[in-house]
Amino acid sequence: MKPQNGMPISILRRTILFFAIVLLHCSFAFAQEKKDIEIHFENNNVAVEKGSTFTNFLVIENKSSEEITVQNIIPDEKYPGLLFYPKNDFTLGAGQSKNLPVKLIANVDFMKLKSNEIKFQVSYTTPTVTKTESASFFVAKDENKNIAIYTASYENFINPNSPDSSILLIVENQGYSKRTVKIDLQSIPDGLEMIPKQQTLSLEGLEKQTVEIKITVRKQNTLFPEFNLNATATDLLNNEIVGSNTLYLVILSNNRQIARGNEAVNGSNFAEIAYNENSSGFNFLQLRGNTTFRVNENLKSRFNIGADYYHEEGLYNLYDTWLELERKNTVLRVGNVNSNDYDYPVFGRGGKLSTKFGKNNQIEVLALENNYNLYGTYFQQTEGSKIVGGKYSFGNAKSFNGKVSYLFDHDPRFNVDTQVMNATTSLLINDKHTIRTELGFSNEKGLVNKDENAGASMGANYEGKIGKWDIQSLNSFATKSYAGIKRGSFFSNQRIGRQFSASQRAFIQYQNSQVDPEFLSFQSTPIQPDNTSNLRYYFNSTEVLGSGYQFALKKWNFLLSPKIEKQKTANFYTSQELFSYRMETNISTTFGAHGFNWTAEYSYSKDNNKDDWFNSLRTTLSYRYKSFSLNGTAQWNAINVFDLNSYYDVDRNFANYNVYASYNFQMLKNNLSGSLTAGTYYSELYKNLNSNISGNLEYKISPSWSSTGYFNFSGYKSTAYASSGNFYQFRFGIKKYFAAATALGNHKVTFQLFEDKNSNGLLETGESVLANEIVKLDNFVALTDKNGKVVFQNVPEGIYTVKVNENAGARLMMDPVIMVNSNINRKVGLVKNSKVSGKLTEIKQAYDVLETDVTGIVVYAKGEDGVIHTAVVNQKNEFEFFLKEGKYNVYIENDKYSYTQPNQTIQVTKEGFSETVIFEYKKKDTTIKVKKF
Repeated sequence: MKPQNGMPISILRRTILFFAIVLLHCSFAFAQEKKDIEIHFENNNVAVEKGSTFTNFLVIENKSSEEITVQNIIPDEKYPGLLFYPKNDFTLGAGQSKNLPVKLIANVDFMKLKSNEIKFQVSYTTPTVTKTESASFFVAKDENKNIAIYTASYENFINPNSPDSSILLIVENQGYSKRTVKIDLQSIPDGLEMIPKQQTLSLEGLEKQTVEIKITVRKQNTLFPEFNLNATATDLLNNEIVGSNTLYLVILSNNRQIARGNEAVNGSNFAEIAYNENSSGFNFLQLRGNTTFRVNENLKSRFNIGADYYHEEGLYNLYDTWLELERKNTVLRVGNVNSNDYDYPVFGRGGKLSTKFGKNNQIEVLALENNYNLYGTYFQQTEGSKIVGGKYSFGNAKSFNGKVSYLFDHDPRFNVDTQVMNATTSLLINDKHTIRTELGFSNEKGLVNKDENAGASMGANYEGKIGKWDIQSLNSFATKSYAGIKRGSFFSNQRIGRQFSASQRAFIQYQNSQVDPEFLSFQSTPIQPDNTSNLRYYFNSTEVLGSGYQFALKKWNFLLSPKIEKQKTANFYTSQELFSYRMETNISTTFGAHGFNWTAEYSYSKDNNKDDWFNSLRTTLSYRYKSFSLNGTAQWNAINVFDLNSYYDVDRNFANYNVYASYNFQMLKNNLSGSLTAGTYYSELYKNLNSNISGNLEYKISPSWSSTGYFNFSGYKSTAYASSGNFYQFRFGIKKYFAAATALGNHKVTFQLFEDKNSNGLLETGESVLANEIVKLDNFVALTDKNGKVVFQNVPEGIYTVKVNENAGARLMMDPVIMVNSNINRKVGLVKNSKVSGKLTEIKQAYDVLETDVTGIVVYAKGEDGVIHTAVVNQKNEFEFFLKEGKYNVYIENDKYSYTQPNQTIQVTKEGFSETVIFEYKKKDTTIKVKKF
């Protein structure tokens, strides 16, 4: 019989039998060889933690009948932390075995090894053959794989009018393996423009990088200064969130609403739909919107929405979405809720009710689940913390106010119950002295391990002015286990300043800040005595004693500030201290629209882990021209304690460079607006290069419609590991604006300023509106637009004082005190008074070298109407008035010097007064006689 291919069955059988015999022979030979000489490690797996030493024994067994000679034992690579391994050759008789110790220490470089396999090559000879075999074991590292995101302080202040307003975000890889992460930022509530809003970082093991985030505020007249910045870190390897934090921001804005009402309107009454695409492939459609409308005469409603739709997956995510109803002084909000002044992060989905009674009293209660998403299918809907709380605010508008709050948080994920109570008061005395106190109590309880912590916090601040002295004392303390935002912190800042003149001041300052928190154990693991793996610990401190002298010469401003500073940072794994003598210098000036600023800080420092001292320098040069800015920074050697983690250049000599440029523009009759930013950062310390370019564009199609666009491209390159990558994102959309509304019970006050040339209070032909004029309603400041208009939103009923550009001597053609009990829309005439300049000149006798000082002498100008105006002589012996048209008697009443003409009469016309009023004076009772020889 033959198979189908024609091969005889007998031949096929013989072939199979032959191969079977060969394979059997080989297996016997292999087994015999394996049995004769066995090389392996005693333990296949060893658990290690940083700083520990461990030993694993290399076992060599000679099961043959012949003697062997072990010639070499060599590690497969140069392992960091390898303390000892056998290097001498030896013989091993038949039937003998030997255990050879291999000892290592798990230092930082060892923990950062890419591979967890430790391999050795063993060479030996027998009477007949020379062979090399390998043996290896694996280490299991005790590693924290989280990415920490934080700032140097729990409060971050932003000046929206400064082109350099920014915060420094510290991103720390707490593990030992290299990570590539994406940092996403989200403002809560919406209203902050962050550049970059998303950034990709490549972090080596235990590496910390500082990321500068530029902050701008959208629509400052409709937003309030309290924001939370939610930062998340996503590992690009598996697209998992590996770290998050909520940062507290305070916007120092001089253009905001008068009263908060019960809750501010988010956004700016708009709806926008946009398409987002990025290189990670997570593309989506985004809907954002906010609108305000009246349900009936007494009921007002606000609605905000944020939604993403991932069209390829058919999934969606609903966030920052809420509905608010307001009736008289009561506001109800359901959906995504956030709140402030609890000394605890409060945001999630639920409801909040607040009501005002009396003039400045308010009660707020809330209940929510701590989840950023309202609902969706894209992210898994996990169960978050259940938070209930209440707050009572009291006081009057100016001199005294305070609040008391209580909050309960049940966290089912960590099995912890938390209670926080906080109270603050603020007292203003004589408009010069401000005293603020704070007191807090908390309790945390672990529901599994039954551990419990009680904590407390307190604070006392003083700011005041006594003559030419400025005094500031800021103090706060929280116990390690206090569950509020200030957990385990101590802060003391004492500053005394002295104003010598308008262009000279000096100060001395002492600051001591520490963060040393204590947390409950992880409830997922039972508490084990002397085991720190279930605990969390970190410590940061800074102590500074410094002084400074500031002075100005014409358009140049100078600062010299010597300091002595001690910094420390520690956790379970590392501890670093840095002691420094520093000298900071700042020089700035302006030439028209050009501005320059140069800052340099030289340090002479000592690392506590090394005996020698080292020099370091950080310098920044900034250039600004209108809406364009260019900034460059260079750093040589470690400036702060976080820079001490250098794993490549053990001699500490390294340099970091950073160049950043931004441009804000408006063109095509202000229909096209936007911003462009670009920057690059090279770190010789961490051997990497990061670059980023981004832009925002908005084009007005009509007064209420706009098209929008955004792009971001970032790239990184690691020269240490020859790796690189990049990330891109772009967005384009369409945006619709709606008219804004004022809260119920409050009013809208609108002024239009114009130059009242004939002083009749009416805007007439030939009289121009006044743009960019500063307007104050009591202490609230705004700036007129190109049409001379300024709007104050949400103004409560009351009496207010209007002031306009006091420094320029402008005069209102109206009663500055107004009653607000309804909406006001008023044209305000402004008479710009003429500037009258004068100077005091000394008449000196021959050989008189004694200098005089006329600074502070008062000069008077009495008009025909009997009104007396005053001016003060400055350091340049000059003075100036702003006077309306008319005749004035200008005089000096001071008997320290003798004046040749103490009374002078001047005439101010419509064209002004172009001459300089000169008062000549000489010393009294001083005669210099010269004797001739």
